[in-house]
Amino acid sequence: MHFEFACNRSGLFNEHYLSLAVGQILSATFGDRVHCEFDHPILAPIMAGRGRRPALDFVYCDPYPTIKVAVETKWAGSSHTTAASIIWDLIRLELVAHHHGAECIFLLAGQRSDLARLFRSKEFFGPAHTPGRRSLLNTNSNGQSRLSPLPDKHYRIPLLRTVFEARQDVPIPHAVDTRRVQPFPADCPNNYFQVFAWHVTSTPHRQEFTPADIKHFRKLAPINP
Repeated sequence: MHFEFACNRSGLFNEHYLSLAVGQILSATFGDRVHCEFDHPILAPIMAGRGRRPALDFVYCDPYPTIKVAVETKWAGSSHTTAASIIWDLIRLELVAHHHGAECIFLLAGQRSDLARLFRSKEFFGPAHTPGRRSLLNTNSNGQSRLSPLPDKHYRIPLLRTVFEARQDVPIPHAVDTRRVQPFPADCPNNYFQVFAWHVTSTPHRQEFTPADIKHFRKLAPINP
């Protein structure tokens, strides 16, 4: 993508362009054992009814269908990249890391100004002047960070309720551990493009809950008139 930017083709950049670059890098590393839009091994089997099955953006399988690496990608500035969608991607990756022992990576790219706007947003970082607020991901250093999908932060409950509204019976981890790797490029002007990535892992002594069992997330049945 840096090469494409140098060729004055940054106006074409979007989620599809990012996926193409990620797919090429993974294929160059792992060959034809890389698959895109791979059915999520935990979520796809429990999905009931019609519709598209939950899928992972990229996986490396060895041997097939054993997942060794899973990658989810997001493009900052896209209407699809919201705090809720980031939380759900992290949970999806944690499920694969825990149940399959895979190396899981969440990748976020875009124009630096769009990334900065996302990182400063109330949904991502928490409302201003809120004691103890924490961002969804550590964007400032490579230290480990922990995301809690539990209703233990009052300001995040409405956001998590949105994430879990249609996923009432899905097993959700109590926490998701992430560790940032060095962004590329490290120093980036606002009008340039930058890539962030985090390793996603399970926590020690992992526990799960289902949103239907948590009063803050439980979807109430409609009242008949």
